[in-house]
Amino acid sequence: MTVTQPPQSPVPPTAAAAVRWRPARAGILNVWRYYDETFTFHKGRLLLRGQNGTGKSKALEVLLPFLFDASLRPNRLSTFGGSERTMHWNLMGEGTTGKTRVGYVWLEFVRGDGDPGWFTCGARLQASVHTPGVTVDYFTTGARIDRPGGLSLVNDAGQPLTRAALAEALHGRGELHGSPSDYRNTVRSTLFPGLSEQRFDALITALLQLRTPKLSERLDPSLLSSLLSRALPPLGQGEITELAEGFERLDRQREHLKTLDDEVAAATAVANQQRGYAQRVLRAGAAGLISATTEMDNLARLARESGEAHAGAVRERDESNRTQQELEHGRQEIEGAIEGLLDSEVYRQGQELDQLRRRSEQADQTAARARTAADRKVRAADEDAGRADDARLRSEQRAEQTRAAREEARGAARRAAMESVCAEVQTVLGTAPGPSGENEEQGRTARRLLRGAVVSRHHQIADVRAAVERHERFLAGRTTAEQHLDSARERLTGATAKREGNARAYQAAVDAHAALLRRWAREDCAELSIDDAEELASRAAVETDVLVLVEAAARAAESSITADETTARAGRDDARAGRDRVLRELERIAAAADLPPVPPRTRTADRSVLPGAPLWRLLAFRPDVPPADQAGVEAALEAAGLLDAWMTPDGGLVVAGHDVLADPAAAAPAPGPSLLDVLAPEPDGPVPPARVRRLLAGVAYGPALTTDHPAVVGADGSWRLAMAVGSWAKEESSHIGAAARERARQRRIAELTTELAEADTAVVGYETRLHALADRRTRLEADLRSRPHHREVEEAKGGWDRAESEVGAREDAVREAVEQLARQEKAVADALRTLAVASAEHALPTERAALDKTAAAVEALREQADVWLDAHLAWTAAHQAWHSARGHAEASRGAATEGLAEAETAEAAARGLRSTLRAVESTVGEDYREVAARISDFRKSLDRVRRDLESGTQALLALEGRIGALGATAAQDEALHDRAVEARNEAAHGFRRLCVLGFPEDAGLGLVLTSADGTRATLEAARETAAAWPDLPHGTRNLGDSLNRLSEAVHRARQSLSSRADLELEAEEDVQVLTATVDGIRVGATGLLVILTGERDRGQDDITAAERGLFDRTLTGDTRRHLASRIRQAGELVERMNGHLEGIRTASRVAVRLVWQIHPDLPAGTRTARELLLKDPARITEADREALHAFFRGRIEEAKTRNTAATWEEQLAEVLDYTAWHQFVVKLDRANGSGWQLLTKKLHGALSGGEKAIALHLPLFAAVAAHYEAVPESPRLILLDEVFVGVDTVNRGQVFGLLAALDLDLVLTSDHEWCTYRELSGIAVHQLITGGDGDDAVTSARFTWTGTDLLPDEADTEEPA
Repeated sequence: MTVTQPPQSPVPPTAAAAVRWRPARAGILNVWRYYDETFTFHKGRLLLRGQNGTGKSKALEVLLPFLFDASLRPNRLSTFGGSERTMHWNLMGEGTTGKTRVGYVWLEFVRGDGDPGWFTCGARLQASVHTPGVTVDYFTTGARIDRPGGLSLVNDAGQPLTRAALAEALHGRGELHGSPSDYRNTVRSTLFPGLSEQRFDALITALLQLRTPKLSERLDPSLLSSLLSRALPPLGQGEITELAEGFERLDRQREHLKTLDDEVAAATAVANQQRGYAQRVLRAGAAGLISATTEMDNLARLARESGEAHAGAVRERDESNRTQQELEHGRQEIEGAIEGLLDSEVYRQGQELDQLRRRSEQADQTAARARTAADRKVRAADEDAGRADDARLRSEQRAEQTRAAREEARGAARRAAMESVCAEVQTVLGTAPGPSGENEEQGRTARRLLRGAVVSRHHQIADVRAAVERHERFLAGRTTAEQHLDSARERLTGATAKREGNARAYQAAVDAHAALLRRWAREDCAELSIDDAEELASRAAVETDVLVLVEAAARAAESSITADETTARAGRDDARAGRDRVLRELERIAAAADLPPVPPRTRTADRSVLPGAPLWRLLAFRPDVPPADQAGVEAALEAAGLLDAWMTPDGGLVVAGHDVLADPAAAAPAPGPSLLDVLAPEPDGPVPPARVRRLLAGVAYGPALTTDHPAVVGADGSWRLAMAVGSWAKEESSHIGAAARERARQRRIAELTTELAEADTAVVGYETRLHALADRRTRLEADLRSRPHHREVEEAKGGWDRAESEVGAREDAVREAVEQLARQEKAVADALRTLAVASAEHALPTERAALDKTAAAVEALREQADVWLDAHLAWTAAHQAWHSARGHAEASRGAATEGLAEAETAEAAARGLRSTLRAVESTVGEDYREVAARISDFRKSLDRVRRDLESGTQALLALEGRIGALGATAAQDEALHDRAVEARNEAAHGFRRLCVLGFPEDAGLGLVLTSADGTRATLEAARETAAAWPDLPHGTRNLGDSLNRLSEAVHRARQSLSSRADLELEAEEDVQVLTATVDGIRVGATGLLVILTGERDRGQDDITAAERGLFDRTLTGDTRRHLASRIRQAGELVERMNGHLEGIRTASRVAVRLVWQIHPDLPAGTRTARELLLKDPARITEADREALHAFFRGRIEEAKTRNTAATWEEQLAEVLDYTAWHQFVVKLDRANGSGWQLLTKKLHGALSGGEKAIALHLPLFAAVAAHYEAVPESPRLILLDEVFVGVDTVNRGQVFGLLAALDLDLVLTSDHEWCTYRELSGIAVHQLITGGDGDDAVTSARFTWTGTDLLPDEADTEEPA
């Protein structure tokens, strides 16, 4: 297969090289078996040539792209991408002695011709047998290594410099870099200025791909598309940076928005708890107001009723006063009648009896009243004693209940670890009840103390619970990390086992392949001869090594066949050419009348237009001239140039061109015999016979040169013309005379006929030989085709490599899992310390269940303490009631005793008087008895009246008392009513205060009350509140629980809201008021939530507007123009790539081109978005704009979801990476009528080795060249290991011509290539040489191909520019 000449570079390589960096030298010092070797480039090109094992690939591994990449990963170093040969092995492997080894690798670049600039990048490598790693110190310098005034990498003893010595040597003229990234950035910014890190990495990836041996055997369309896509010009970093700043601002706003979301969530949690608390506070306030109003109404009714009762009693008193007046009048009349009877004589006689009777009656009455009063007092004393006993029992019961409640509370306090709180409460309450007011104050103080302690304890529990949760979180994280580590180790074990299995499978595949190769070489090959089948089998692992032997044998066989074919073909062609010449000569002679002499080279004149004829046609021998003399004369004339001399009829000597003319006029007659003696003019010739005879007469004749005449011809073939003398001989005459000419023509025809037969025989022989050689070549090709395929070994090697890569990845995963576990361990330890500190500080357990139990104990303490305090208050009240009842009972008992004594005394006096009366009555007369009876009747009537008066007076007194009591009751009821009004007003004021404090807003109730609103409006609001939450519990305990929850929520929210608002729970009389201070403004929970929600919503709106603005800017501004420009530039670049490729077509007419198309896996909108980006902005409609919005928004969301970019610049670079919207495919035109076909694996497999190389190498060459177009000053390196294996010699020159046309610097390796192609203007060739007799050092001999010659170098030379 051959290819046509590649297109010439538009810029001469020498001109481009003068303004850009190009490689000048490379060095390896004390690495592997290179102990001190320097490779010098020629025109930026270097070929490392040598047999397998000489280290040509090793030199490529440790130099490039390592000195660009600064990566020690084995799969980046190895040309095969494996991991079995690390840099540590390069330093310490293969029998290295010593425990530590230091080496250097470096690469030198030059720029400019007159005053060149130099740049060297290198690495100091140090390895030890004690560690598996390699310590690398990267350096860059403008000094030249191992040049006068430059930098030496060894000390005076010839040892590689230490790091300190290297730093000292570089001081002031170079830099020893602190990290690989710093070194890599310096190399990139110096040699590849303006090339981004991503494109630099893409360039290195392309170089690594090109460096892969046998590249043409493997087709990976996705990798090929990726390499070509990365060569396209990226979007300007400035545009991306500017957009990224906008999106970063949006992110900062989103972060602020996220903070606002957290703040809103915290405020929402607080607002929810505040809502519950506010609802209960309002419900309790409303209930209090409604209850106070109801109580006020009830008391108003009672006051009204008591007033009415008082007025009725006053009326009754007035009626009783009138009755008393009437009774008083009747008493006066009776007393007058009695006085009249008393003044009678009859009565005076019995007056003493009457007085005695009266005293007796009075005494009886007094005794009866005393007894009645005493009995009443006794009953009252008994009742008071009973009530005192009941009060004592109740006090004792309350005391017992208080003690039991106290013990329960103490038990709960012990469970909650709050015994001190109970002690403090007990101290506040005291051991015995005091005055009533003091007891109430003590109860309130104790309750506040208890509630504060409970809230504080809940906060402590919340702190410890948060520490527990944090510790458990980290414990879970550690468990997950341990599981991840176990899983990673299991996967590593599996990967290691898989690697070992794949390694065994690979070795088995190699052994099987070796056996196949051995049998193939020994038994199956008919034409191909491989001398050492065992050597071939030993190379079964690497196909390139097998190919080296096979191709060497094939080249030998092919060279032998080709040499024989060339010889046979040349002989056949010569035979054919001779046969054709003979045949043409035969045909010419057969068609000609006679045979003229052979014309001289000096003749240019056209004789066909000249008048006259040549001399031989004008002459004829005389009949008597012997044939021998005829032959001698003709030979002499022909040798002297006279035989074919032209004679004109008129003697003219001027002709067009150059020729030999005969001039008879110049001939002097011969003194003796002349040619007229043997020759005569032909009759009827075109020249007058006289002129012919004169010429003949001027030429002397004789048997030999016997005369001094200027023109002499001898019969022996001798001749003289002036100073020229000569001779010739012929067997017979063939030109003079018609008969002689015919004899000569027939003789020549016979000779040519014989020659023609001999030529046909030779041609047939050569054809037969070529057919035999073609059969040998067919057998050779069959032998090569029958070579066992390396696919099984490659697949096994690929499996092994993949397993090795997987082991590396699994090892990385294990290391990462170990580091993650260590981080989790540290986090667990920190969390445990924090938990221990919190637990010790608050004397709380660290288990969730124990904390829950403690929290429940705290709640139980709160409940029990409330019970205790309530029981204590009830006990103090019962004790006060008992003390009062006991005093009252004692006073009643004293009064009863006195009353009984008085009754006994009165009854004794009455008994004495009754005895005296009976004795006196027995001595008085009938008149007196009658008068006495009448007086007695009057007196009875008077007593009755007096009793009525007394009872009336008592009734009046009672009525007055009742009136007083009713008045007092009415006054009390009025006072109670007034107090109820005040209480109602206070409750209304309290409810209004709750409304003013913002509780309705926090409770979610639309009440609007101000301090100026009246009682009715307040009551309606309270009733509305009660109607809103009719079943809401609002007791003291419910309020306490709600307040505790609110306190915990506020405690949790303070941290989230610390930078935004100050949260305070302040006591406002009997409620806790939550206030939030935001920017100096005090608001409630709902107000805080409204403010934060508003800020968040405004922030979201701002973000949406800003994002829309950024999208608009992207779609219509500079970014769109730059993106559209990049797409157009990319299209132009692809066209230029195809421009380089369009002239390359193989002998089988295969051509290659690149197609840049929309990636088929992307959404359908991608093509539309691309077309809209390229559309004139003035023609973009709103629908177009929305479509672009949707496209870019979707791309951004995809990038966010994948989270493949750490920064917005990377995300936008991904989103705006138009190369990701497209893919490259390679198409082939095989000139078979099928047109351009997609290069698939199937089509690739059907290509020949050379066609595969063309199909894959050319696009990659174009890709690398496109990378370099972005940085005109950069070196333009490509790396090819085992260059063009499988490509025939003719093709290689053509491909090297393309590399030269693309102005690419070359670093190549080969075991057979010399690169001596006319298409290549020059290259340095280092033939690698390994020592003998135990010397393992690798050295090299340098040659230079100049474009025409391969010259050996006598010494280490270089080009300054």
